[in-house]
Amino acid sequence: MTYTEARVMAEELKCLIHVRLRIAYSQLQCPREKSDMTPCVARDGSLAVASGVSYVCVGCGEDIIKLLEEERNKHAN
Repeated sequence: MTYTEARVMAEELKCLIHVRLRIAYSQLQCPREKSDMTPCVARDGSLAVASGVSYVCVGCGEDIIKLLEEERNKHAN
């Protein structure tokens, strides 16, 4: 996966969470985030993508692919 693909996935994740919760992005508090001051893909989308071994959320360190798959599953049910 490229950095651009990870950023697109992060934006998709952000939109899916917004659709499911129907709250403003600024009101979202991710249960995984370490601090409300840290960027989070659920709230900030592609701005919170960090690269390393894989592409992860800056706020919690979780893999973007894993987070997106979990959210897609919530919409499938």
